Parts: sequence; C-alpha cells; structure tokens
Amino acid sequence: MKTKWHLGETKNYERFSFVDSNREINSLNLSKIEKSILEIGIQVPIVVNENYEIIEGQHRFVALKKNNLVVPYVVSLSAHQNHISKLQESRKWTAIDFCNSLATKGNIDCQTALNYAEQWFEESNGKLSKIKSLEILMDSSSVSVLQHLKSGSFKVNLDYAKAIFKAIQIMSQYEYATSPYNNKISRAVKRLCYKNNGLNFKAIERMAKNNYISAYGSDKETNDYINNKYKSSLNKNRLDASKVSRALVG
Repeated sequence: MKTKWHLGETKNYERFSFVDSNREINSLNLSKIEKSILEIGIQVPIVVNENYEIIEGQHRFVALKKNNLVVPYVVSLSAHQNHISKLQESRKWTAIDFCNSLATKGNIDCQTALNYAEQWFEESNGKLSKIKSLEILMDSSSVSVLQHLKSGSFKVNLDYAKAIFKAIQIMSQYEYATSPYNNKISRAVKRLCYKNNGLNFKAIERMAKNNYISAYGSDKETNDYINNKYKSSLNKNRLDASKVSRALVG
C-alpha cells in the first residue's frame, strides 16, 4: 500500500513555501520557538503537503532558516490548507486569525470587517479591540463570532455596525462606572440595535448623559438595564418632540 507520508531533512530552504491563508508570523511566538530550538534542538518536524507548502510549523521553519539549521519535515499527501488551524495547537487561532485567512482567500465580508476593525481600533485609541469590532460587524445578534468564522457563515451588516459604533462613541463622552467599550456594554448596545432595527442617537445621548451606566454581573442584567434606559430615553424624546409640536401649533 502506498504510504501517505514520508520524512526528510534539508537545508534547501527554497524548496518550501508559505500558504497565503496561514496566519502571519508572530514575533513573540517566533522568539520563544527560536530560543527553544537553540537550547535543545528541533524536536518536531514541520508538516508540508505534496507541493512543499508549509501546513504546520512555519515558525519553526523561519527559526531554522534564520540560524542556518537543517529543516526536518514530513510530507503528508493528505495535508490540506484547511487543516492549518486544527494542527496549530501551540497557539490557538483567534477570530482575527480566521478572518485574515478567509480574507486572503477572497472573502469580501472578512476583508471589509478587517478594514473597519483597523479603522475603529485607531479611532478609539485602542479601546475597541479588533476582535470586538468583528463581533459588532457580524450580521447576527449572536456574539459567537469565532464559530461563525470557523463555519464560514460570517457576514457583515455595515449599517447596524456603524450605528453601534457611533452609539458607543456617544456614550464614551460621558462618565461611566465602566467603559462603553466593555464587552458587556458593547454587546448590550448591539442587541439593542438588532431588537429595535436601528438606534436613535438622541435617545442614546440622553440616556448616556442622565445615567451613570455600569456593567452588571451578567450579560442579561446589563442587557435589561441598557434596554430599559434606552426605552425611557426614547419616550422622553418623543414627549419633548410632542411638546415642541404643540407649542408651534399654539
């Protein structure tokens, strides 16, 4: 029976290539791996497919090449780039890793999400993490962004996401017991947006100005609190508008 894999060693670094959809080299991870290799040697070969594309072990490969060391490798005929995240158990893939991988493969939603995640990270001075931005951008009231990315069901709702981000920015201008960029608050605002098919920014501003908002112990408590304050603020906006209308008529 034909074997599905075989071992090899080489210093011909040009034989190998990287898979575009793999995550980028992490300098901290590379430094740790390089230190280990220099102390005790390489203990685990890299895994490549039949085209010598690195499926698992790209950090080991870079460290070995950098130090002009022999690269031990396993050619696996069954290895595929879709297996990369499952094989790389030393550092679990994050939502950003999965999103980058899908964006490289041409996923427009992921490309859009990454652009906005970078933009909002800068606009919030780093207060809104890129992973949190992906959660806000995802077209679902759910917050399990990692599962949506893993399954390939990640879609962007840009209109809602922009409304949620603007609401958080409005809230951040006022004093709070916890940051509006906090997971519980941002998730509550997202659920509020989906529940009401959008957000009234005047109501958000009134709510933020008149309430010392804090994050409760659970998402449900925070959701209920934000929802009740939003409803109260929205009703006051309508009442004020009604008074103005009557005054104009009079």
